[in-house]
Amino acid sequence: MKKNIWFVALFAFILSSCDKKDEFKNEESKVVEIAGEWYVHYDHPVFGPDPFGVGYTGLITYNSSADDGQVIWINDQGNFWTYQVKIPVNLSNLTFGSQDTVINAVDGYDIKVLVRNGKVIKHVSLRPSGAIADSIYFELWFEDLEVQTGIASDTLIVSGYRRTGFLEDEP
Repeated sequence: MKKNIWFVALFAFILSSCDKKDEFKNEESKVVEIAGEWYVHYDHPVFGPDPFGVGYTGLITYNSSADDGQVIWINDQGNFWTYQVKIPVNLSNLTFGSQDTVINAVDGYDIKVLVRNGKVIKHVSLRPSGAIADSIYFELWFEDLEVQTGIASDTLIVSGYRRTGFLEDEP
């Protein structure tokens, strides 16, 4: 009889634990369409493709802690120029950028950065695996870029594709 009571009690506990109101809800970030991992290259309007010889490098875009759909973070994780900036976003047309400079958020490297004409284009980049990835594009200015190129108000062209997760698509 004791075994039956324990069985009934355990069964009642399991049923009460499955209450629908306590289920986990997987809520997406408001910037999910623009957020992600990217492989990008940095080209120059005068010196041409990849003038710094770094090839494709990793870049991430993600939401702010407010997750209000108004800004995204762009972070190269030290893969190229070591920058991390918070940039306005327009989710209705998947664009981002500003006419105003922002200060790099990387500790000890507080240069001005400008991101303009940013755009995510859905499902346009055919990768070697056969996967079709999103594409990213933006124009990028660093306060200290002129030191490297000798051109005042110089801008880099950043473009690439969303990471697919397939090994054959890795640069």
